[in-house]
Amino acid sequence: MVGKETTPVHYYVIHLKGRPIAALLTQGERNAKFLAIMDATDLETRLSASEAWGRRLAQDAEQDLTPMESIQRWRGVAPEPSIGGIPPEAELHTCTDLAELDQLLNPGLEPEEDDLTKLLQDPVHLYGRDWGPFVTKKVDTGYRILASGEVTYLPVRLGETVIGYLWASDAENARDYVPRPAAGAPAWRARRWWIRQAVDAAGRGLSPAQALRERIGLPEDPVGGRLDPTDKESIAAGRKGLEQIAQGTL
Repeated sequence: MVGKETTPVHYYVIHLKGRPIAALLTQGERNAKFLAIMDATDLETRLSASEAWGRRLAQDAEQDLTPMESIQRWRGVAPEPSIGGIPPEAELHTCTDLAELDQLLNPGLEPEEDDLTKLLQDPVHLYGRDWGPFVTKKVDTGYRILASGEVTYLPVRLGETVIGYLWASDAENARDYVPRPAAGAPAWRARRWWIRQAVDAAGRGLSPAQALRERIGLPEDPVGGRLDPTDKESIAAGRKGLEQIAQGTL
């Protein structure tokens, strides 16, 4: 989630296959951004869309367009299959600040103001000469966060509830946490804690599978939850397959 800013935000909603997936926004005269709706698509689609829209904004900045001119030029442009588009009839919306927009797009995810929050936010882009430096924020734990091959996973429990799944793939040097949306806000808050654990484990030279298994049987953290020793390791068809399991669609 993003930290609070007080400058008004103007934005269009990006749709993919008729479904809203993100906002393309400006804030004052400084920047243009892509802000994802976290539960609208899987992580791979969010990353792909964010990077594609980011490239568009970067090109607009190089052509000396203002942030407002940049987002307006994309209204009515034919949507692309993987990144969506802004419908020609779309209205330009306004809200008080970036924190308010974040809550409109992602209700129930509580904004926090710290450095780790910036890592947790899907890629956010600031572009241009006067718009500020070109910055791309992505999760960086020392492990990859995407895997197309099989992944090993365990349920993460908080009290009596499964709030998500911790997975690993040594073959792709990947490890991450997938929240279970039905568990509500605690599922999303736990991701912050598991990223810290991943940073620590990678720093100690553990493989992704070792980073997963070393947490089994340790006391429950009030935010991150626990891995029970009675749970058996399972296999999913990549991160996307595990996201389908978490969403109850597989």
